Amino acid sequence: MATVLVRLISSADHAVSRDELVKTIETTGTDRYDATRKQQFDDFYAKHDIDFFATPVDESEMEDRLKELIREFSSKTASDRGRAIAPDIAIIYYAGRCKMMENIYNNTASSDCYQFIGNPLEALSEVRLV
Repeated sequence: MATVLVRLISSADHAVSRDELVKTIETTGTDRYDATRKQQFDDFYAKHDIDFFATPVDESEMEDRLKELIREFSSKTASDRGRAIAPDIAIIYYAGRCKMMENIYNNTASSDCYQFIGNPLEALSEVRLV
């Protein structure tokens, strides 16, 4: 079975409306609408040239895993950011059109950090409101 990458985001974290954000993702392949906007923990991640964070999911398990990832998101963001954030957009990418960044975290080759291979729009599989 094929693997996809699931990126959950909250439109509440962005300076544009959810509809504008979805339109941007659908037309560009990414939620990075502002080149000057810093990502979370940019002081650490910027040196790695990361395009996005995501979780690999087997397509056959997509619906169950997506529900699980949505449930986990608030507690993960609470520990990372000091406040819980509820996701309302799921961006699904073709894993074969993205590259996992290795050796980002100490003592582990794998990560949740990815770069696009080529045009982000070509990597985009689907955008869902959750």
